[in-house]
Amino acid sequence: MIKNLNQLKRTLRPGTRLVVTDHCRPGCVGELREVTLANTQGFYTKILNPPAPRINAANEGRGSVMWWGAASTWSFEDGVCSSYMNQTKTAETLIMAFRVLDKEAA
Repeated sequence: MIKNLNQLKRTLRPGTRLVVTDHCRPGCVGELREVTLANTQGFYTKILNPPAPRINAANEGRGSVMWWGAASTWSFEDGVCSSYMNQTKTAETLIMAFRVLDKEAA
């Protein structure tokens, strides 16, 4: 189970799958995504279920990007990784919450 931002950065590699559990745009909840690139600034994901050709083609085909930001803007509870706009960590400041899937579940 991921407990901090450093562990998350080590875990997210190309091919890693995650499921969105909460999002600032409610229509994104439940999406299955796959990491296409992770670097020191953030990570890129493509939407697998349902596929979203317009979003998946963004950023030169890498998909949508999520910046790491400061560790203080993240929370890790019960296997859910949540990123917020600031340290307030409320539903109004949530960017995205997701669960990294085990290789067997993906």
